[in-house]
Amino acid sequence: MCRALAGVSLLIALAASRSPAQEAPAPAAREAPRRRVFPVPVLGSTPETGLMFGVAVVGVSSPGGSGPATRPSTALFTAIYTVKHQYQLGLEVDGWTIGDRWHWTGGVSFQRYPGQFHGRGATATDTSETYTPVALTFSAGAQRRVARGGYVGAGYAFRHTRMVETEVGGRLAPGLVSGSRGGADATLTAEGIWDSRDALYMSRLGGYLRAAVGVAGSALGSDFAYRRLTVDARTYHSVGRVVLAGQAIVDATDGTVPFERLPRLGGQNVLRGYTEPRFRDGAMAAVQAEVRAPLRGILSLALFGGTGTTAPALGSLGGGTWRVAGGAGLRVLLDRAAGLQLRIDYAVAKGGGGLYIAAGDAF
Repeated sequence: MCRALAGVSLLIALAASRSPAQEAPAPAAREAPRRRVFPVPVLGSTPETGLMFGVAVVGVSSPGGSGPATRPSTALFTAIYTVKHQYQLGLEVDGWTIGDRWHWTGGVSFQRYPGQFHGRGATATDTSETYTPVALTFSAGAQRRVARGGYVGAGYAFRHTRMVETEVGGRLAPGLVSGSRGGADATLTAEGIWDSRDALYMSRLGGYLRAAVGVAGSALGSDFAYRRLTVDARTYHSVGRVVLAGQAIVDATDGTVPFERLPRLGGQNVLRGYTEPRFRDGAMAAVQAEVRAPLRGILSLALFGGTGTTAPALGSLGGGTWRVAGGAGLRVLLDRAAGLQLRIDYAVAKGGGGLYIAAGDAF
């Protein structure tokens, strides 16, 4: 699923999990499995998409019995369209076995998503050119719990892109930029996850760490060959009713990477205020923080800020230009038990800024 629409999935998944808190102990009496299917309207906005709207059909399965607590499994079909003539059809599944011993995911999507290309790294400019890819994606993965809060796993992702339009005389038109003529991108990823958060959504305490190493190559069905390292660390602390949240993330590649898959800054989750494709290169690093405080009733206030940089490679991140962005927003609580909330943020950055309407916290 494309990055700009990823928050929609979270909104639907949260709405689907309007069941008892996910970490609550199982009841003593045996319960029958619960299965539900229902439609959910989709509405959101980002600077990259403008207004987005559509519909989703959600299937939720909560295990019965008196065994260990288990998170609900979901299946999600989405049909989304934006005012910038972007569209997407997608199916995602997210499953848990009894006691959360195994977690498995999968998805397939088809999308036409016109984007903006500013260039890569030091060659990037303030002006951009429009390009239009049509992409079919498939992904599957599984993680096994090996300790309290600890998981290890692997996943495979395949994306086939057909470039249907580039600007005449632009940098992408000659086909010299990696991925500018489309092609197949296939990666195999191994990952380790440690998660001590008190809740999956609206976290108040604990931490989260994910480290992943991926590889793409012809043996996997890819037209591109590269390696990828991703580290995502988050921490949450409560001071009374106020939550202090922080995140540090590094995403680095090495090899021939299609330009749409390069590490990047910006978007609705990392360095809000910059549009998502504004800065991309072989590696990126970012640090951001939020202060989340309740206001009254279902409303909360969030103040956020961050800094990030891009560079050709992991080893040169320290010499890059660090860019700053920040802003404020409201959180509208829709379901306390499930942690369902709507995020409305306005962020500013040098030469940029915009309104974001999405689901859940940015991290």
